[in-house]
Amino acid sequence: MGSTEVSADRVAREGSLFRAAQRLEMALRLPGDSAGWYGEVRDALRTSTVAVEARLQSLAGPQGMELDITREHPRLIPDLERLEASLARLLIDFWEAKGEAAAKGPGFAPRVEALLRDMRTVAADEFALVHETFNEPGGQE
Repeated sequence: MGSTEVSADRVAREGSLFRAAQRLEMALRLPGDSAGWYGEVRDALRTSTVAVEARLQSLAGPQGMELDITREHPRLIPDLERLEASLARLLIDFWEAKGEAAAKGPGFAPRVEALLRDMRTVAADEFALVHETFNEPGGQE
């Protein structure tokens, strides 16, 4: 696989965290006491979990940039792992609350909003790092 294909592939995956964050934000806009709120937020959390796992796999996988990232931005991988753990905890809480989560929407919303902020921060950090890596003088084209 040539460097152009790798870079295009990474850029395509890069957007998944941003798209997952947008979906989560849209779900949060629903009224917290509606039955649809629970299902939409739960599905958005699942999508977010998949996006974070895909990022971790692409960065730490066989053709990933883990060594470069560890050297240039050592917090990124641990930040992604913490985000993954936070998403998992929240999904478990949603599962345990089941249908009651709609009634608890106002209680869950601040946790989801905090997670959304973290997700956007990590996505922006990763995007900046990947952009810098592929656009450095003498870097890959």
